[in-house]
Amino acid sequence: MVLFVRAVFMQKEKKNNFMKGWKILFSYLLQYKREVVLLSFLGVVSALANGTVPYLVGRFFDAILFPTNIFIGTTFEMPVWVSLLALYGTIQLIANVVDWVNDKERRRIGTFMHADYPRKAVSILLALPMSFHTQEKTGEVWDKIIRAGNAVSTIIEQVIISLVPQILSVVVGLGIAFSISFKLALILVAGLTLYVVTLIKIVPPIVKYQKKGQKAWNKAYGDAYDALANVRTIKQSTSLPYEDKKMQKLYITKAATLWYEVEKIWSGISFYQRIIIAITQISIFIFSVHFIQAGSMTIGDLIALNGYAGMVFGPFVVLGNNWQIIQNGIVAIERAEQLLTMVPEQDPSKDALVLKDVDGNVEFQNVSFSYGGGKEKVFTDLNFQVKAGEVVALVGESGGGKSTLIDLISGYYYPTKGKVLIDGHDTRGLSLESLRQRIAVVPQEVVLFNDTIMTNIKYGNFRATDALAKAAAVRAQANVFIEKFPQKYKQMVGERGVKLSVGQKQRVAIARAVLRDPKILILDEPTSALDSKTERFITDSLEELMSGRTTFIIAHRLSTVRKADKIFVIDGGRIIETGTHDDLMNIPDGHYKYMYEFHVGLQ
Repeated sequence: MVLFVRAVFMQKEKKNNFMKGWKILFSYLLQYKREVVLLSFLGVVSALANGTVPYLVGRFFDAILFPTNIFIGTTFEMPVWVSLLALYGTIQLIANVVDWVNDKERRRIGTFMHADYPRKAVSILLALPMSFHTQEKTGEVWDKIIRAGNAVSTIIEQVIISLVPQILSVVVGLGIAFSISFKLALILVAGLTLYVVTLIKIVPPIVKYQKKGQKAWNKAYGDAYDALANVRTIKQSTSLPYEDKKMQKLYITKAATLWYEVEKIWSGISFYQRIIIAITQISIFIFSVHFIQAGSMTIGDLIALNGYAGMVFGPFVVLGNNWQIIQNGIVAIERAEQLLTMVPEQDPSKDALVLKDVDGNVEFQNVSFSYGGGKEKVFTDLNFQVKAGEVVALVGESGGGKSTLIDLISGYYYPTKGKVLIDGHDTRGLSLESLRQRIAVVPQEVVLFNDTIMTNIKYGNFRATDALAKAAAVRAQANVFIEKFPQKYKQMVGERGVKLSVGQKQRVAIARAVLRDPKILILDEPTSALDSKTERFITDSLEELMSGRTTFIIAHRLSTVRKADKIFVIDGGRIIETGTHDDLMNIPDGHYKYMYEFHVGLQ
């Protein structure tokens, strides 16, 4: 009984998901209402025109076999077959013109829809909270979007829009077929019904294989994206054989093997459908011979009925061939929609305060935090105050919570308990955009966009003039190397900034922060990967940038924090020591003192 209920529930869920996929498709189609109205009209004209063709062909052959004239005794007297040929040519011309316009509009809708889907998807994905992006693999996410985008445009362009005129032709064709021979038309309907039932009965079980297959493809593309993004590491560690073996397993052993199960089922469906069509056509021919011999049918009627058989089965053959595209597409759309319907990052309340100016006071009041509301806490009852303009260094072992603390200040996460205050305002009540506009980050690993140096400096402050951006570059001492490039500020930096050295990327990031003119500055290990000479350049730029701003420095190289107004030693989610460098060095057996002396001893 339990298994039966579960089976019924799963079947209902599959049906709901399938219908949901169609609703999504039509919601995209309705964005092109004018074009849909035009295509509907053209579809009716095309159906009427094409629907009369087999009938005219049948009458044409009868007119040749049994010649008669029309307009007898007039100047326009002519054989019937000539008038039928002229009418046939006129209808074909109309049908071809209509189909040409229809095809052009169909392709236009498909093209723009194919471009519009990923455009909207990127906008939605970028609006999702950081918790989503830290948990999901970029390659897998984007593979879902690309597959869904292809599915939306393909199903709408090649199936829905293309088949509508043909389905209307089926209605016209069946009507005329019944007028020619009711009994033979019934055979045609019986074959068509068996064809559709076969399709409906066999197709649903494929869904489970499709979902497993698409999941395997998503995983494979995700890992391939990771490999390409880390090509330097792969080459350096001579791990190409390992990656080759992994890709072989992901693509061939798993994804392709699972997908072949789907293809085998579709191959079987195609075979059954061809058999049904052949049996139907043979049956019509056998009965037609009897009716012709009995004198109740003409050769022209047989030719017309054969034409209508092709017309009636044609769209369903196309539908059967495209049903695989539809099924695969619905699964792809459903998987993508699970991402695209997620709640975007948004202000905590509708009346969130828009910060127009910030002094830079930061306070944590009894802050506790755990990712995803889990039991493992990153912070427990954390308390501290930082006054505007103070420089605070955060030191401690990796994984101690330093970066999480910064994320709480930036509003990427909210405390599970307590408050984070900016100038006395709880971040839960602040506009996230206005908060982050007052914060600038110079990260340890600077990631630049594959664009010009000028665009990368302006990123986040595109209203700034080129002159202001260049002035920021001078203050960051970035102009020294920028002016040496052939294209200067128009120089492309390559993907993730690969054409620049680590130090050059750091100075571009500092220039970006200078241009942003923040009240709160976050320096995340900004000099840890630099040589001594470059570090001196960067340090001078950073000291100028920090002047008059509330600054948080995350540092492992303790020599960089000696000038800080306060040093917070974080361990196990708690601040265990606070003070200046001299204060902390005077604590006997202090944690900071031990770390500093150990660090100096290594140098």
